[in-house]
Amino acid sequence: MRYLAAFLLAAAVTAAADAHFVFVYVDGADAKLVFGHDAAPDPDLFPARAEKTTLTARDAAGKETKLTVEKGAGNFFRAKLPAGPVVVYGTTEAGVTQRGDAPPMLSWYYPKVIVGDPFAANLGGAKALDVAPVREGEKVRFRVHADGKAVADAEVTVGLSGKGEDKAQAVKTDAAGLTPAFAERGRYVVAARRVEAKGGEFGGKSFASVRHTATLVCDVPAPSR
Repeated sequence: MRYLAAFLLAAAVTAAADAHFVFVYVDGADAKLVFGHDAAPDPDLFPARAEKTTLTARDAAGKETKLTVEKGAGNFFRAKLPAGPVVVYGTTEAGVTQRGDAPPMLSWYYPKVIVGDPFAANLGGAKALDVAPVREGEKVRFRVHADGKAVADAEVTVGLSGKGEDKAQAVKTDAAGLTPAFAERGRYVVAARRVEAKGGEFGGKSFASVRHTATLVCDVPAPSR
């Protein structure tokens, strides 16, 4: 038990430093899935981890449409969007992986992109883990929740698209599941992680813990004057 606790702590530290995640973003009439540190295809990295992803689009009236994900002509997967989506979210099965002598881990990603007003209603994503922007005056915070409950002390990476991996900030959530407030404007790329000390078997492989990673892409515009 002591060994597993030490491993989970090490995994959390590693996750904070590992800035490669599954992101979904909107490009014209398509939703695009990538694996990297930004909401854009990585020219040097094919998003193999994003291959087993299911996506759903929701419109302003709450109607949901299951999307068909296929390989794009580049380092991304794509899905045609229906008219008027306000949010696209999904689940990625990344399977069981193992690094060196560390116990094997089962990984899931929950990518989400908000289209339009990031503070509108009805923008929730996966129940297992989700990230949502919260307005605080002229700043924005990000709330991490699982099954409707706040996740305290979650590791969260917050960056702005196009600013570079080295500019992203690693922060933690408070007791209400909220990150510190951010004043910058632009396209945010956010990733939140939690690790469960729960073992089992998946796809014929044993694992010692489960890592959940929720990602968010949203545009926070400058305040109107």
